[in-house]
Amino acid sequence: MKADTLVENGWTLAAPGDVDIDDLMGWFPDARSVDIWGGPRFRYPFTRESFSTDSRLGKMLSYCLRDPEGRLVGFGQVYDRHDRGHLARLITHPNMRRQGIGRRLIKMLCKAAQQSRGYNEYSLFVYRDNEPAYRCYLAMGFVLRDYPEDAPMKEDCYFLTRSADLDKVRLT
Repeated sequence: MKADTLVENGWTLAAPGDVDIDDLMGWFPDARSVDIWGGPRFRYPFTRESFSTDSRLGKMLSYCLRDPEGRLVGFGQVYDRHDRGHLARLITHPNMRRQGIGRRLIKMLCKAAQQSRGYNEYSLFVYRDNEPAYRCYLAMGFVLRDYPEDAPMKEDCYFLTRSADLDKVRLT
């Protein structure tokens, strides 16, 4: 599954290349960081092959976010879950957090998914103890919902949704 490229104000959201995946693998210093990002079935330590397999590259819309200087600053995926665009494996560069990049990543992921799939709503899971991410999602209009009955980890995660109307989302 190939992601379309989206460019906004010098920021580029595009399918990851091999070099991007190599860089992304360096963002995870330990098993816990991989678990928060990829879930409990994501293997660690990983190889390039296991990383690509476990992140389901090629089976989901996968995107890298580059800033106007061309630096890799974020990664995320989108797939269909119960007729929603479900955001998964969202991450910003560890040295660039708390700068609004996560908000930009989410907004551009939703816009790209809207253009390619026409979703009316988006969803995501977040670990209950990942407070910075949880606050970011709430600030972007995501709302806490009842946990899906078919989803694992109910005691560990929150389930949030939001409308596809992104015009009201500020990036600052």
